[in-house]
Amino acid sequence: MTQQINDDHRLEGTPHGEWLRGLTVQELDEQTDEVFARLRREQPVAWVPALGAWVVSSWDLCREVATNAEDFPGGTNVMEARLFGSPLILGAEGATHADLRLAVGGQFHARTFKQRLEERIRPLAREHCAKLDPARGCELMHDYFEPVSVLSVADALGFRELTADTLQRWFHTLAMGSANTTDENGEFLDPHGFDDADVVREEVRAYLTELHARERENPADGPVGQFFRAGLPEGELRDVEYLLPSTLVLFLGGLQEPGHACGTTFLGLTTRPEQMRRVIDDPGLLGKAIAEGLRWMSPLYGGASRTAARDLSLAGQNVRAGDHLWLIYGSANVDESEFADGRTYDLDRERHPNLAFGVGRHSCVGSAYAPQVARIALEELFRAFPGIRLDPEQPPNPAGWLFRGARELHALLR
Repeated sequence: MTQQINDDHRLEGTPHGEWLRGLTVQELDEQTDEVFARLRREQPVAWVPALGAWVVSSWDLCREVATNAEDFPGGTNVMEARLFGSPLILGAEGATHADLRLAVGGQFHARTFKQRLEERIRPLAREHCAKLDPARGCELMHDYFEPVSVLSVADALGFRELTADTLQRWFHTLAMGSANTTDENGEFLDPHGFDDADVVREEVRAYLTELHARERENPADGPVGQFFRAGLPEGELRDVEYLLPSTLVLFLGGLQEPGHACGTTFLGLTTRPEQMRRVIDDPGLLGKAIAEGLRWMSPLYGGASRTAARDLSLAGQNVRAGDHLWLIYGSANVDESEFADGRTYDLDRERHPNLAFGVGRHSCVGSAYAPQVARIALEELFRAFPGIRLDPEQPPNPAGWLFRGARELHALLR
């Protein structure tokens, strides 16, 4: 049972109170672009009773909140606390946050993965590309982008015993759990919405326990050693229970990052066939294409959050201490005041930073690694199938406000 939230003071005086009271999670998922365009235009900081939280939807305000650690520390909302536990890298601050980033993030620094990209990730992409049958077509997300993605991230972490099927099941199950937000009464939308995710948590706990025992008996200098021992005195290891919540976050957000960067880039390019042909003919354009794809339809659309440390005013709204704020980075990345014609994919757009991986102390630890894996995966796909295109009989249907993208991308390979 979660505490009921009184919305009255948060909606008092707003001309859009009736609309916000009636706004549903389903509308956020299915009418994402339209809902957040209206919020950016009319009320970029808005209390949404269906979420029991504020949503921040504009470029300038998302950056302001994300970089203000004093007024808006990480915090953990009730969904995250229930799904992951604590301490959580998303909500931790200070020494705990720094230690968790050292444990799970060191493996994703460019200096550690540059050589591995060609030695391990490109052969992995080629292997999975070779499994695609040009006579039958494919569903790109499940058949190619996701397997390459999850195995690339697991490789970086040293979790090489895990199969693509297991890793895909884990992150899809955790994603379903993350959709179980609270209603206007503070109750979870589905009383059993975490059941399957709880099973995954136990599987991950068992796997980490096995790795921990192995590392204690035979310490190594590889990524698993980094995970358990980096920055600690000799002979000490981080506990499994301490690392488990942030590992679950990594499996939810990190495993899918390179694959969803591929998916959103591929989908964006299909809206501009002449630009897609340029990229296929010149793979050197892929870095720019991926950056634009991540801006155009950010996979981590609204998954970042903060908690107000005190009563304060933000864009004219009275936010109280303890209130939760969702930072809608995907909305900020198409904000018309910052990006002309922002909802259009454009390979030739002038370079501009975006918030696909967040900003500041809680930016994503995989922000350098994911685009490089995506680049290799798309290079190999376009090299093998230069005539690839969407299947017109099975058009994609992007959805989601926490995680956004096309769940399926049916493609013809020749």
